[in-house]
Amino acid sequence: MRNDPACYGKLHALVQAVSEDIPRPERFTPVSFEQWSAFEMKSPNLVPQGYMIAKDGDKYVGMSTVWKAQKDPKGLYQGLTGVLRDYRGRGIAVALKLKVIEFARNKYEKLKTWNDSTNAPMLGINVKLGFKREVGWITLEKSLA
Repeated sequence: MRNDPACYGKLHALVQAVSEDIPRPERFTPVSFEQWSAFEMKSPNLVPQGYMIAKDGDKYVGMSTVWKAQKDPKGLYQGLTGVLRDYRGRGIAVALKLKVIEFARNKYEKLKTWNDSTNAPMLGINVKLGFKREVGWITLEKSLA
């Protein structure tokens, strides 16, 4: 980030692009640069040294965030890991996750991540890398119409 003055704008655009494809119960709503910056880049829980970015030349094509686990000083959360559609299937997400694991091993004991049950490619990556399933959340909906 120190070497690229446009990094925050590029990163925001990348996060918005990959967020469109995240399985979710509701339609994706883009987040403004100001909201994203306040929530993510200025968060006291963000671990900027562990924020991994994959590039193709100057273009940002993939990323993976890392957050402090507030209740566990020896734990980290791996947040959003995403790769632009045109770059998927090349091992970039695996490489990003491996870099986060490498970063975390230096001073943490635990790394957690989340996965939507319908996101088979990312679930496969997480299982392949040794993440173990825990009890999940179930979302329920009742139509009132």
